[in-house]
Amino acid sequence: MREQSMESQRGRTREAILTAASELIAEGGAGAMTTRAVALRAGVQAPVIYRLFEDKQGLVRAVAAHVLATYARSKDVADDDADPISALRVAWQAHIDFGLANGGLYLLMNEPTQASDGAEIDLPAEFPDVLALRVRAIASAGLLAISEERAVGLIRAAGDGAIRALLASTADADHASALSDDMLHAVLARIVANESSVTARPVDALLIQLRAVADDLPGLSPAEQALLREWAARSLNRETTSTRHVTSSSDARP
Repeated sequence: MREQSMESQRGRTREAILTAASELIAEGGAGAMTTRAVALRAGVQAPVIYRLFEDKQGLVRAVAAHVLATYARSKDVADDDADPISALRVAWQAHIDFGLANGGLYLLMNEPTQASDGAEIDLPAEFPDVLALRVRAIASAGLLAISEERAVGLIRAAGDGAIRALLASTADADHASALSDDMLHAVLARIVANESSVTARPVDALLIQLRAVADDLPGLSPAEQALLREWAARSLNRETTSTRHVTSSSDARP
């Protein structure tokens, strides 16, 4: 019983420290999160922080993981939306809103190099990658024009760029909203298939969809599902390489 009480107290102390550090970053950026300031706000002695997190970099990683976990929960939106494009739009807006409202925390989350030992900040396993799920839903509906990996990369880069640009500017709310909408529109025009899309092979969209739904196909073992995904990916990659080669060759013609 005594051990449980001590562990409970340790958990409450850890939570208080993480909350204090998060608040300091939100108020004054990463530079405001000094060990002394965190200890003062959390109502603990500085040695307690070192016992729980080893050093300041350990605290930085723990805060980032804490923020990521909270952030992942807050992004759990539009799961039941029948339109995967609308679901992606909602998730995009939630991402932009969070980044602009929590600039210091957002930058910390996306700057793993802040840890001097190069250790990565891990997102708890129970919180899946929302963006990947949204893109998978678009692919499963047969609406994705490029591979899931490329689509996720484009969306992530566009969102990060939009947030950083707006954090560095003095744009008003209307301008920020317009920039965010324009960025998403440009990305969707690239990744979503439509009747006017020109692709190297019409079958590419089917291969992308097949990869997305392989895990749900009945009668196949996990190994067979994995093999099916691999075959589809290999065919897509071969076509991409071939297309680039043809484009390069044609560009070299006089």
